[in-house]
Amino acid sequence: MAQQPIEFTTPKGIAQYPWLSKPDTKFNEEGVYKVDLIIPKADAIPLLKQINEVFAENVDKEIKKAKGKEIQKAKPPYFEELDDAGQPTGNVVLRFKSKYKPAVFDAKGIPMVDSSIWGGSELKVNGSIAPYYTSLIGAGVSLRLGAVQVIQYVQGGSGNAERFGFQEEAGYEHKAPETFEEVVAEAPAEVVAAPAEATTAEPKVRAPSKPDVQPADDL
Repeated sequence: MAQQPIEFTTPKGIAQYPWLSKPDTKFNEEGVYKVDLIIPKADAIPLLKQINEVFAENVDKEIKKAKGKEIQKAKPPYFEELDDAGQPTGNVVLRFKSKYKPAVFDAKGIPMVDSSIWGGSELKVNGSIAPYYTSLIGAGVSLRLGAVQVIQYVQGGSGNAERFGFQEEAGYEHKAPETFEEVVAEAPAEVVAAPAEATTAEPKVRAPSKPDVQPADDL
């Protein structure tokens, strides 16, 4: 009997490379919904222990099936985040994926029907630990994506200057109009040409032509 996936909900983390609003079809025509979630390692330790336990149990089970022979082990579905110098940042990255679109909720638990979640959003992820074995990559576990809760929302096309690496500088300051009245006041006045004065021309009356007079037969 196949082992049932173990469900869990993560602590808050930062989304990286999220495909939650639509599937990624680059390597799979059917599409895959996925997200990498960056979590402080200290917060993730209980979940990592749970993942490792299920991983070890699955490996033992597959070794028994292989009658004690060595089997290949897949990579775990998480890794330590490293900085540009190759040093640990103190965070771990958990990799979630699913062929089904996840349910999306806001911080208050209200469903978000139309969302465009970008990297940098703060999320909590509901998922499950699913053991597997394939002859190609061996025994391992995957983290199935179930649902997400959006704590801080970064959507497509949004973001402040700091997100793009810009800092405040001395120089031009743009003032955007805030009210309809300000918009109207700043708009250039439209020059409207005065309508041409109507002239009343007297109708030309064509003088009636004189009919040709034919002599009467009886005169």
